[in-house]
Amino acid sequence: MFMQASNAPFISVVMCTYNGEKFIDEQVQSILQQTWQNMELIIVDDCSTDSTWQKLQQWQQQSTLVKLHRNAHNLGYNKNFEYAIQLAAGDLIALSDQDDIWLSEKLERLVPCFNDAQTVLAHSRSVRLENGKLDFHKVSLQHQFSGNDTRRLLFFNQMMGHDAMFRRSLVQHIVPIPERMSYDWWIAVVATCYGNIAAVPDFLVHHRIHGSNNFFSSGAASKKKELDLDETLRLFDTIPAMNERTHRHIHQLLQFLDVQNSSAHPPFNCGFFRFLLKNRQVIFGHKRRLLPIVSHVKNAMRYAKTSFRGKGISI
Repeated sequence: MFMQASNAPFISVVMCTYNGEKFIDEQVQSILQQTWQNMELIIVDDCSTDSTWQKLQQWQQQSTLVKLHRNAHNLGYNKNFEYAIQLAAGDLIALSDQDDIWLSEKLERLVPCFNDAQTVLAHSRSVRLENGKLDFHKVSLQHQFSGNDTRRLLFFNQMMGHDAMFRRSLVQHIVPIPERMSYDWWIAVVATCYGNIAAVPDFLVHHRIHGSNNFFSSGAASKKKELDLDETLRLFDTIPAMNERTHRHIHQLLQFLDVQNSSAHPPFNCGFFRFLLKNRQVIFGHKRRLLPIVSHVKNAMRYAKTSFRGKGISI
């Protein structure tokens, strides 16, 4: 374990749990074994009905870093995270899922990004862990977001919460998290309005995919249907610090989406196609392809004849 300076930032790792008994021990252990030990692990349980709470109490007995809270009633995924991040005392806040595995140097690798005063959020990369195997294919198809061009985040969510760390000063701008909003998408967009996002290219999280994922399972009690894209954009448009260029981009997108959503099977919209193609680097620039222009044209054609109603964020 490396030596930390006396002025090293204090980190609050925030985890929300709900019926995570199967994998919770492995994740808590990976956090407590971080090389960065100037930290606390705040865990807020959302009324689990399995043995999750009992397992967490055992961890609290083993480590003074663990600080437990249990909701009086089920808040749901977003509101639980909203509550949890407001409990954080750290200079920096790192978000954790209940069923992933962190590499031991995850926190250590993210901290130096905040030596730049303009950086309000930093994120690493993660690799899917499914059926005991690591799958790098999906992440290899995407460029990692960095900078503060909010427009690049409006059409697709490009930052996962389990990869992120942000300044505690950002919390006042994050809360309240809108109902049914993808909480990590909201945090990323808010961050670009108040500073810069830094990217660490290392794979520092094994993101576990399984049938009972709290987020991916449609039957999870704390999971609510995501907002449609037009609803999401209207909420982004309310962020006070958003610049005028981004507001204009949102309003243009909404005009086209209103047309697309007026029919279950809209005809090909030439105007929307031209808009998507003109702004292809902003909208599709995160897609890593051998022939980007071919991919951009195909995607523009696809969305120019798509209704976005009832699809949530999975467009």
